[in-house]
Amino acid sequence: MTCYNAAATIEESVRSVLSQTFNDFELVLVDNCSTDESMAVVQRLSDPRIRIVALNKNHGRTPALNIALNNARGKYVAILDADDTSTTDRFQLQADLLEKKSDLVLVASWYRNIDSHGNLINEVRTPTKHLDLVRRLASNCPFMNSAVMFKADSIRRLGGYDETFAYSQDLALWLGLATLGKFEILPMFLTNIRLTTTSLTNIPSFGLARTHDAYVLYRRAQALEGLRVIDKLRGQRTIGLYGLLYAWRSLRAGNVVRAIGLTITNFWAIPIAFFELLRKGLKFFKPVK
Repeated sequence: MTCYNAAATIEESVRSVLSQTFNDFELVLVDNCSTDESMAVVQRLSDPRIRIVALNKNHGRTPALNIALNNARGKYVAILDADDTSTTDRFQLQADLLEKKSDLVLVASWYRNIDSHGNLINEVRTPTKHLDLVRRLASNCPFMNSAVMFKADSIRRLGGYDETFAYSQDLALWLGLATLGKFEILPMFLTNIRLTTTSLTNIPSFGLARTHDAYVLYRRAQALEGLRVIDKLRGQRTIGLYGLLYAWRSLRAGNVVRAIGLTITNFWAIPIAFFELLRKGLKFFKPVK
């Protein structure tokens, strides 16, 4: 777990880890130089299974994840963000499956999105088997970081998280792990993902980094083994739309040359972008019955 100013949610997140039925674990908590009461909240829980690694400056999300990884001593690594929660049987179910199937490098689960008050927004069901997951990965990542457990030695073989990516380091990791073994998703809702205005996903400053990462990584995903023509076409559609969004955000950031280059490269996707905007607009303005 990495943390930066999560005092409002971190106790619930940590308690969901401490209450796991699988109890042979350590919680490596990297505090990315929080300025609120986050660590005081955790310290009051006074559990010896918690190991806090306090950084003297904010290293950013991806380096903090690598610091957590370097401090982890377990066979498997499970990620949980400081505003998300896990069901009490998550670790046991995922570890059992990794033990049972030696060819697996990653096990995830379905998940629920909740609001800041814990109210259900929606449930997300994804494919569950390796080939279907790889094919989905070419155009729309099926994994949520807080729902994943993977083999520690596998990520270390890849050199850890790729710090080239400030936002989508998890997607880069899944693409790397796909070259080392198989994936599986448990068809159970084992994680709650809290969606708030302060979530990293919704911070405006990450918009440019997010689109850069997605544009680069979905292009990389075209090399995944087992893709059909339809999977590659869906991937190209995703690449084109992210390319245009990256061009727009680059223009707003003042990088005109990059914006022009991206627009020329992804010019073919403009009709698709207009269609998507129209579709979402019509959906937004649809009267509520």
